[in-house]
Amino acid sequence: MDQGDKASVGKTWEWLSTSVWGGMTHLLAVYRQLNEEGMLKLAGRPDFRKQAPTKALCVLASIEVLYLWKALPNCSLPNLQRMSQACHTVDDSSVVGLKYLLLGAIHKCLGNSEDAVQFFQRAVKDELCRQNNLYVQPYASYELGCLLLDKPETVARGRTLLLQAKEDFSGYDFENRLHVRIHAALASLRELVPQ
Repeated sequence: MDQGDKASVGKTWEWLSTSVWGGMTHLLAVYRQLNEEGMLKLAGRPDFRKQAPTKALCVLASIEVLYLWKALPNCSLPNLQRMSQACHTVDDSSVVGLKYLLLGAIHKCLGNSEDAVQFFQRAVKDELCRQNNLYVQPYASYELGCLLLDKPETVARGRTLLLQAKEDFSGYDFENRLHVRIHAALASLRELVPQ
């Protein structure tokens, strides 16, 4: 991403966070617009038209959009810290896996690899998310695998997690996007450690 894209992402987060803390109606409109444009799938999400979401769920949804757009690494340190604090306030059991996935991604961006590993492990183990957010476990396995590839002593476990994310899960939102990421990670691993 170039500097213009980074500034745009920062402005997007500022606008989303202002909308969330200033009024959920704006965020819901953005969320629905993204869905209509095919940029975001809401499969498995609560139907916000039938029941108004809580403020915490709106915050989680906005952070989820940034994660799926791979925009979290371009957010400022203060915004990442605010996002982490906001995730910690979510207590809805139906989105615990998503909460842990997002916390792992945020801590990875903050450079807290040990915390990120713990959050990704929690997301992988959350069975309830399999019913509500099917993509959480494979994405958490991928993210955890990538973190483990960074240390020579855990490369084998990281590779195993990447392969599990690719082979053990199917039929979830954003599956093709994750398969591309897994393929790229495995290809870069082959360049570093020839098989």
